[in-house]
Amino acid sequence: MILEMEYYKHNTRLIGKTEDISELKRQLKETETLHDKENDNFTELFCRISGWSVTDTEELPDYVYDRDTKQLYKPKF
Repeated sequence: MILEMEYYKHNTRLIGKTEDISELKRQLKETETLHDKENDNFTELFCRISGWSVTDTEELPDYVYDRDTKQLYKPKF
């Protein structure tokens, strides 16, 4: 699965083995609770605790997580 972290600073594409949307939502919620808001380590922490990796793929993402609104959505292309 490819997940794009959309954030006002920049977008980052991640690749992970999570195939279940409820598990992805749980991982995102857990990371929102634990990350350091002052130093903004969200993506790094998400990758470390959930087993995702940053990728430079040109493939379209399966899901996008908007960090500003904390919304997960399936993009329409």
